[in-house]
Amino acid sequence: MNLDLTDQQRLVRDAAERFFAAECPADVVRAAERDAFSPDLWAKAVAAGFVAMRASEAAGGADADLLEAALLCEQAGRRLAPIPLVDALAAARLLGEVGGDVTELHEGPLLLGAGAGRRIVATGGKLAIVAPDGSAASLASGPAALDRHAAALAERDLLSAAWLVGAAQEAVAMAAAYAAQRRQFGKPIGAFQAVAHPLANAATDLDAGRLLVWRAIWAIAAGRDDAGASIAMARWWAATAARRAARTALRSFGGYGLSLESDIQLYFTAINRAALIDGDPDAALAEVGDRLWAGEATALPETRDPGIDFGFGAAAERFANEARRFFEAELTDQLRATAHHSTDGHDPGFHRKLAAAGLAYPDWPRRWGGAERSPYEVSALARVFEEYRWTRVPIGITNMGARMVMQFGSPELQKEVLPRLAEGAALSCLGFSEPDSGSDIYAARTRAVRDGDDWIIDGQKMFTTGAHIADYVLLLARTDPSQPKHRGLTIFFVPLALPGVSIRPVHTLQDERTNISFYDQVRVPDRYRLGPVDGGMAVMAAAMAIEHGGEGYHVLQHSLLDAALRWARTADAGGCAPIDDRAVRTRIARVATHVELADLLCRRATWATATARSSRATGPMAKLFATESYMADTADLMALAAPASLDPATPALVEIEEKHRQAIGQTIYGGTSEIHRTIIAEQALGLPRAG
Repeated sequence: MNLDLTDQQRLVRDAAERFFAAECPADVVRAAERDAFSPDLWAKAVAAGFVAMRASEAAGGADADLLEAALLCEQAGRRLAPIPLVDALAAARLLGEVGGDVTELHEGPLLLGAGAGRRIVATGGKLAIVAPDGSAASLASGPAALDRHAAALAERDLLSAAWLVGAAQEAVAMAAAYAAQRRQFGKPIGAFQAVAHPLANAATDLDAGRLLVWRAIWAIAAGRDDAGASIAMARWWAATAARRAARTALRSFGGYGLSLESDIQLYFTAINRAALIDGDPDAALAEVGDRLWAGEATALPETRDPGIDFGFGAAAERFANEARRFFEAELTDQLRATAHHSTDGHDPGFHRKLAAAGLAYPDWPRRWGGAERSPYEVSALARVFEEYRWTRVPIGITNMGARMVMQFGSPELQKEVLPRLAEGAALSCLGFSEPDSGSDIYAARTRAVRDGDDWIIDGQKMFTTGAHIADYVLLLARTDPSQPKHRGLTIFFVPLALPGVSIRPVHTLQDERTNISFYDQVRVPDRYRLGPVDGGMAVMAAAMAIEHGGEGYHVLQHSLLDAALRWARTADAGGCAPIDDRAVRTRIARVATHVELADLLCRRATWATATARSSRATGPMAKLFATESYMADTADLMALAAPASLDPATPALVEIEEKHRQAIGQTIYGGTSEIHRTIIAEQALGLPRAG
């Protein structure tokens, strides 16, 4: 996997950024606002070589690859460049391919889509250049020419998506800068969730949109069957997310944003024009469904290998296939019958087999029983677990506790607990939340008081999922109540078999058991302490870095889409299946697009971890988008299949209904969506701390 640009691609991006920053200030946009065209900027873009860069060198261009063109359009979007650069790039490539004259573009714009001006159109089996007065000049004819024209339109869709992402990201950046400075009620307005959280949503949506554009280009270059669907996905999502971001950005300015003197209203207008000029963006969503499930083919633009790669790699594929062979051999019918998405699906014997096969904790250090597998291999493995619907909840929460013991535990503690965890003989759980603190885990009241070489722990923890099958709990306790809330905290790895520990079940809407765990004068030897006394913040930060990723939640979206397609492909007595209906395909296409977007954000988080590029916002963006879209999509699929989904009688609808109840919890576990929005607002947008 690789998300690094090449030197050439960075050169194009940086040159475009400098050009549009210098040549397209806001007054140029204002002057051209009525016609959305600046002849002077067009001439400069032609002279800079941007307009014809996609044409071959023989045709007078630079034979730039499609990703370079997308990077150029993104920078043009950032400045709302009032020239039809998107059309020109695709038109230049088309002209070069059909024997036309690329210098046509020197005389002025040449459009492929809607808009006033000269246009290349396909009519009567041939291509023609049509002037505004309706006169036409023949350009080329025949099936090959028509295919190239269709490919140019697909390229235009993709480049338009890049332009929209760039424009909307700049609008969000402007809103964030304003919100960090504008004060109300004695603090910057960016410190208020009502302002910060919608901007965090927009930033996440747009990061996903850029990745989807890149993914479509990668799919085209790789010759993937889903490349055409990826283009339509990118067009729909960019238009939808950019329009939503533009509204959010403008509202962040309040009444000032409505003034024609403000720059943000220019972005609102330009983004809406670019997103809607070809009609309702949802038409692209219908095309996604047609291309994925109705056999509709589409011509694709040509491009070289862009260098980026969204695959997990050959080693990850081998490991995933190894895991599939294990499940096929070891997952008996009896185990399949008892499988469950929660800890209720845990089977001690099967868990030991997973551990022995290196499938429980494959990325652990070898000294502690792991194989030091890469993040790519671990992500690929998680998807295999979901293919077989086998729970990873006990593994996930045990992994967090074990990692903290590896990083902060004494050698004595490591030697005691890590071999047992590694071989599958023991599990751990998490003891962070409390009944009165909820997501504010640092408001913990559970006390740990020093008594010689021991600690006496009193208190209770809420949502200690897995405590009834676990041997240890990673427990947060207050050791110095005189210090501020975020200080005076210490982490312990407490054996749950100690006297004074009791566990009470809490059964939930999503058909799973969690627990309240009680600690009554529990005497814990000091060797179970992790990190220094009152140093729990460092341990919690390391634990949250693990918990705030999205991969563990996103895999559920793949099985949701699988269930939706199984339902949609099931024919009734008359031989008709829901998927035969284009409206149904369109609804499921929305789910498929959300799955793709979440997948890309999670892959980016995995890549960032593997290459040490992680920011504090990377994981939260993946988790936020994955869980929020999952919740929305389960609700939408329930409505789509209603009323059969209310009392489901088929396995596919049973699974959708279960996931609908399960989905809300995913937006709460691992830090609520509100917490993740706050992190994104602060870390990705530079907004002030909330509170």
